[in-house]
Amino acid sequence: MKQVLIDLDFNNVAGIKNLKAPVDPNDAVRLVDLNSAVEGIAWKDSCRVSTQANVNLASPGAAIDGIALAAGDRVLVRQQTADEENGIYIWNGAAVAMTRAADASTAAELEQATTTIEEGTSAGATFRQTAVNLTLGTDPITFTPFGTSAPPASESTPGIIEIADQTETDAGTDDGKAITPEKLANWSGRMRKGTATIGDGSATSFTLTHNFNSRNVLVQVFRNSGNYDEVEVEKRRNNVNSVDLLFAEAPTLNQFNVVVMA
Repeated sequence: MKQVLIDLDFNNVAGIKNLKAPVDPNDAVRLVDLNSAVEGIAWKDSCRVSTQANVNLASPGAAIDGIALAAGDRVLVRQQTADEENGIYIWNGAAVAMTRAADASTAAELEQATTTIEEGTSAGATFRQTAVNLTLGTDPITFTPFGTSAPPASESTPGIIEIADQTETDAGTDDGKAITPEKLANWSGRMRKGTATIGDGSATSFTLTHNFNSRNVLVQVFRNSGNYDEVEVEKRRNNVNSVDLLFAEAPTLNQFNVVVMA
């Protein structure tokens, strides 16, 4: 295969003729291929979620594909055992029958119907209904992937990824979701730290408020000069949000630093 390593300029008067029909994703597309791909496409409003298996249309439950639904949500039903039931539906309630969407409730409206999925396993994917001249309720209704969609992201594959909520972040067991800086900053297992400088030449006890809501805190006191060596003082955890430090002799002005960690 001969490679071309420079740009080609046809001066807006010449063109490339007699290309083969594209097969590989990197093949050039002819106008006839483009027209064929878009001809007759009936774009529909996006669906919140797509089914991944057969569902009971009469009582679909509160969630589909793991997504908790709200009344009025659009659902692409595409995996029914009785494939004539497939289509674009409206979710009306967990124990209420789903109804076909107003823009996809007839055979004519379903021909070439194309919709994109917003959430769930198929998030970002687009599906096109390929059956033609069908009789609604009798003939199979078939939705197939259309165009290029981003796959789920992994450690080796770029794609769509879901953001973990705070509960999932704290649990630390879901390896398929991303964590935002805010969720990480509020992670229940994070190390929290408070610092203070104490000593005024007269007081022998000091109360340091940390607001960690726990008595399981580590407290270190060390000098604020010289070798910054650690010293032992009496430490009392009288409540979950503060610690008391007691000295036999009043520290001098700003003599000690204190670190509280949880």
